[in-house]
Amino acid sequence: MSSVLHPVGPEPSPTYWTRRILVIAAVVVVLVVLIAFIKSVSGTSTVQANPSAPASVPPAASTPTPTPSSSPTPTPTPSAAVTPSASATPAVTSSAPATPSAGAKPSASAKPAGPVACDAADLRTTLRGKQSLKPKQPDRFALSVINGGAQPCVLALTGSVFELKIYSGTDRIWSTADCSTAVKKQTKTLAPQQALEWTQTWDGRRSKSDCRQRPEVPQTGTYFATAQLKGAKPVQIRVVLRG
Repeated sequence: MSSVLHPVGPEPSPTYWTRRILVIAAVVVVLVVLIAFIKSVSGTSTVQANPSAPASVPPAASTPTPTPSSSPTPTPTPSAAVTPSASATPAVTSSAPATPSAGAKPSASAKPAGPVACDAADLRTTLRGKQSLKPKQPDRFALSVINGGAQPCVLALTGSVFELKIYSGTDRIWSTADCSTAVKKQTKTLAPQQALEWTQTWDGRRSKSDCRQRPEVPQTGTYFATAQLKGAKPVQIRVVLRG
C-alpha cells in the first residue's frame, strides 16, 4: 500500500521523493509571491487614501536658479486711454464755512471782551496843594491818576495800592497808610489820557496806626508830601510850615 512517506510504483523511491519536494517548493514559491502581491497592493492603497501626505521634493541643487542678468527686461506697453464712466459722480466741494463744534475752546490769542486792569507802568500820578502853611493848618491835596496807555483800562483805587505821606528828612510825620479808610475805594474805567481825580486832606498833625493822632505837633520847617501809586512813579511837592 502506497503512502506519502512510502511511495509504491515502478520507479525508484528517490524519484518519487524528488517529485514531492519540487511540488512542495512550487507551492511555497506561489504562497510567497501571493503574500508579496497582497502587501504591495495594500501599501499602494494607503498612499492614495492619504492625500495630505507631503510629496517628495527634489533637492534644491537639481533646480537651476536664474540670475538677474539672464532675466529679460519687459518692454513697457502703453496703457489704453481710460475713458471715464458715464455713471461716475463728480465730487461736490462745499463753499459753506466750517461750523465750530460746541466744545471748541476760544483761541488763547483772542482779545478780551472789555477793558482790563490798568498796567501801573502806563499810569501817571499828579499831586497839588498849598506849599506854604502855618503849623496845625490843614492842607487839602488834589490828586489824580492818569491812564497814559493806548487802550482803555480799569483802575481800582484802594488804600492798599495808594499812599500819601509827609516826611521831614527821615521823620515820618503823617501817612494815609495809618488809616485804612483814609483813601476812599474807587473803581473807574479810564480812556487813554483820562484821569481819576480825588482830594486828600492832611490835618497838620502827626498820625499813627488805627487812625489815631499823636500829641506832637509839627513845627516850622520844610516838609515833603509824596503821592505813591504801587508800581507807578511817585510824585512829590515841598511844603513849608512858617510861624
